[in-house]
Amino acid sequence: MEITQKSVAPPGESRVKLRSIARTFLCIGASSFSLAALGEAEKWLTQKKKWFTAEEYFQGLGLAQVMPGAPTVNLFSYLGFRLRGLPGAAAAAVFFLIPSFLLMLLLSYLYFRYGELPLILRLFHGLAALVIGLVLNTILNLWKSGVKTVFNRFMALTGFALIFWFKMGIIKLLLIAGSASLGMVLLTLRFPVLTRWTDTWSGLRKNSAIPVANAAAGCTDEAGFLLDYSPTPKPLDWPKLALLVLWLILILATDLVLINLRPELMRMGRSFLQIGALTFGSGYAMLPFIQRAAVSHFGWITDQQFAVALAMSLITPGPVTIIGVFIGYKVGGLIGAVAGMVNMYFPAWAITSVIAAPYAKLGQVVAVKKVIGGIVAAFIGTLLMVLIKLSANTLLDVPSVALAGGAFVAQRFAEIDTIWIVVGGALLSLVI
Repeated sequence: MEITQKSVAPPGESRVKLRSIARTFLCIGASSFSLAALGEAEKWLTQKKKWFTAEEYFQGLGLAQVMPGAPTVNLFSYLGFRLRGLPGAAAAAVFFLIPSFLLMLLLSYLYFRYGELPLILRLFHGLAALVIGLVLNTILNLWKSGVKTVFNRFMALTGFALIFWFKMGIIKLLLIAGSASLGMVLLTLRFPVLTRWTDTWSGLRKNSAIPVANAAAGCTDEAGFLLDYSPTPKPLDWPKLALLVLWLILILATDLVLINLRPELMRMGRSFLQIGALTFGSGYAMLPFIQRAAVSHFGWITDQQFAVALAMSLITPGPVTIIGVFIGYKVGGLIGAVAGMVNMYFPAWAITSVIAAPYAKLGQVVAVKKVIGGIVAAFIGTLLMVLIKLSANTLLDVPSVALAGGAFVAQRFAEIDTIWIVVGGALLSLVI
């Protein structure tokens, strides 16, 4: 059993405060676009706050990819649960989504009130290019932290190949990655010489703190600390787990009662619940199902409006599936926008909260860590495919390429905060 070094809570403190969790994830949500949220969260949670080691963060990322729904919301729900249970999971997920919800709500109001927004459509081209640069930097950071062994490099390239050339579904990919990683673990037990291909996973824990001040944005806080983590897995508290499931059932029942008050909200809410619970492979994999329900099946919006909503979701922070707010606003106004967001993310949030405690304890076993490491590496490889698709649809001219390159250089080498890159890039795209 491998024993990891944990942070020690200061005297008189017992756990991370909910307001600290809320403020931290609010800052992440306000400055993260698309997949760049993964890199932004790693910086905040492992370097600034030190609430988690890099190894623990990537264990959470592995779970987030296996679960249905948007990986960023899954990951932050898991990490919030590790810090403060169900209230922490709720605070992390809700406050991460608040900035994107408010911006999408504002854009939806302007669009449906005033029609086409040429300014927004022009901004899309520039900001979408910025997102490419930020996502590229995120992938490089994730590769550096999560692909540290020869075997994991092989898994990352395999993940990319299975998606890019063989068009393999995410379920098959996860089964292959998990089986290969488990097989490698068993082989190293039988042939210890193979450990030279897998023995650097523990190096992920060597994560130096990078102090960054951001007082002007109100996002600074005291250093965090880890709680309720034991080097040795303890038996699960089954009564607590049963109580957690009961709470989640009550929340779901309340949601269903409220949306059933209006037929259109009932149809939308149930459709989004099904999509959020059954769609694997990131928020981008959810888009075809959302489009089919909103455009083809129920006719809530047109294809053109869906394209506009997708553009808006890319120029707002947070996950691309925030498009549910646009659809919900069209269906039922402000209440519809809230219902669209809640029902889109509730299934995966609830499932992640239930699995978090057993997964965290199981993840302390060295063999399990290595299997998770292989799965995470394969997932990181698939992100290259997402980058290629985004680039093919966005980098169509020299100004777009220049904006993407400038965003990448500014974040990677000048270490400029993401929010300032986006603000500056938005202004520059208008000038161009």
